[in-house]
Amino acid sequence: MASSNTTALPVSKIYDDCLISSCLKRLFKNHVKSKKLPGYVICNEVAGIKKELAKINGTTIELSYDYLLAMEQSLPGVSFRYVIFQKDNDPILFAYFQLFTGTSQNFNLKNNKTFVKGIVRFFLDLKKVKALISGNALRNETPCYCYNSSAINDTEATEMIAAAAEKIGSDERATVLVLKDIPVSPHAAKWLAGQGYYAPMTDSVMTLTINPEWATLSGYISALTRKYKTRANKILALRDKLTIEELQENTIAGSERQMNRLYKNVVENQSFALATISEDHFTKLKSLYKNDFEVFGFYHEKKLVAFYSAFVTPDAYEIYYAGFDYQLNDEYQLYFNLLFSGLERAMLLKKKELKLGRTSFDSKASLGATPVEIKYFFKTMNVPAVAINWFVNYFTAMEDGKWKLRNPLKEPLN
Repeated sequence: MASSNTTALPVSKIYDDCLISSCLKRLFKNHVKSKKLPGYVICNEVAGIKKELAKINGTTIELSYDYLLAMEQSLPGVSFRYVIFQKDNDPILFAYFQLFTGTSQNFNLKNNKTFVKGIVRFFLDLKKVKALISGNALRNETPCYCYNSSAINDTEATEMIAAAAEKIGSDERATVLVLKDIPVSPHAAKWLAGQGYYAPMTDSVMTLTINPEWATLSGYISALTRKYKTRANKILALRDKLTIEELQENTIAGSERQMNRLYKNVVENQSFALATISEDHFTKLKSLYKNDFEVFGFYHEKKLVAFYSAFVTPDAYEIYYAGFDYQLNDEYQLYFNLLFSGLERAMLLKKKELKLGRTSFDSKASLGATPVEIKYFFKTMNVPAVAINWFVNYFTAMEDGKWKLRNPLKEPLN
């Protein structure tokens, strides 16, 4: 089990000498003269704000103490920062951030040209890049904040979260601030732009809208054009040589080492990896989410050769991390069978969407998935703009040149 190497600040520590104070004074103008402004607390460990978090969070599992503690313990190398804003000793807003320190080791440079390798190593080794990201960088559309709506509104919440990010980013000498999964009204977006936040690149995730008429995987295959129907049938025929099982918590726990090995196979073939997960990451998630988190294992001759994990939400089936044996992938089309299995599961659960994440766009497009834009707000700090612009172009090129939008369905869904 991973342990945190940070220490929590005292809960009683109240800051009033920085950008947050200016933000609060502006938001609570009527209290400036009496100096009854909300205070705030920043902790490096969720244990430091456990009581306050329990007061303000309702039933949102992603903002629960148990969930955040599990993330701390199963994301080695990632630092966490938790912020509680308090007024009259009652919490009015909670937000959390993840802090990543990047070096050239985060990049898979083996397939890059020599001069690109040199530039990446030069920038990252000369100055380690620190990125502060609101919420969970490994998932999209999950809450990173909660607040008392009788005390503040959406726009005020956005400004307070941004002010907290500025304070933490300044203290940590962060290179970039990324605000995601926060409330952004048109007014708040304009305010963020005025504070120097911008969106220098477009990030997208692949999503397949599920036609309720499909009902089963055979219904989906019938909706494919001849080329893609033939291809799908050939891939699915290979499933007869595999055994697919839904893994329960005890099985996941007993398979941690094998799953981690398969997961690392995938990570090592990606151009960039923001972070790695610990061996017990999936076990912790299954323990927390129960039936709302699923893991399916693919076995060949009783050996685990592939797996995928997924979150079950009210409207969608969201594929999370997966892993597979690259040596057997061509023979059994493991990756595409993972995708088809996820689609089959989504239809069985009568979900409206299959969410497939942001990697391997070309493979997912051949399934019928299309890109959905995700809006992030960025702000650079402590680094020349030319360096950030170079990396923006680098990341954009990693995906743009490797996939194209496809039309495998006879009648594409709108």
